[in-house]
Amino acid sequence: MTAISEFTLLLPGDPVPKGRPRVYRGHAVTPKRTVQAENRLEAEFRRKYPQTAPYQCPVRLDAEFWMSHKGRPDLDNLLKLVLDGLNGVAYLDDKQVVETHAFKRVPDPWAYGAHGRYRKRKSGDPYTSCGHEYEPHLYVRVRPLPEWTPTV
Repeated sequence: MTAISEFTLLLPGDPVPKGRPRVYRGHAVTPKRTVQAENRLEAEFRRKYPQTAPYQCPVRLDAEFWMSHKGRPDLDNLLKLVLDGLNGVAYLDDKQVVETHAFKRVPDPWAYGAHGRYRKRKSGDPYTSCGHEYEPHLYVRVRPLPEWTPTV
């Protein structure tokens, strides 16, 4: 197995939040969309880092969620999916994640129009954040924190 100083992943497309499990006849069932998104994240990790062992020390996780729409989902549900999706592959267990930094970007409400003025954003306009174009995606970085010690 190979030791890597940090893991990075970029998944194109709209980030997916962790869905609430539904209970059927006393059994909790994870929504199919959540399972597919977690499997996609794990598969991409294994494709990019095939011979890598998960970190066994405390880690920091950075996540950027570049969305195609405003409003839902909440940042915490987006982050939960990443934490669970990388369980067992980037780190042994998500309890090792002792530090996080996450942000969610949504498209600007205004777009630059053909007449040189800003107008309300319409369907089909490019996605922009602070005037800079982007495509919806998820970016994740996981770094070990071997010097980390808990404070009492």
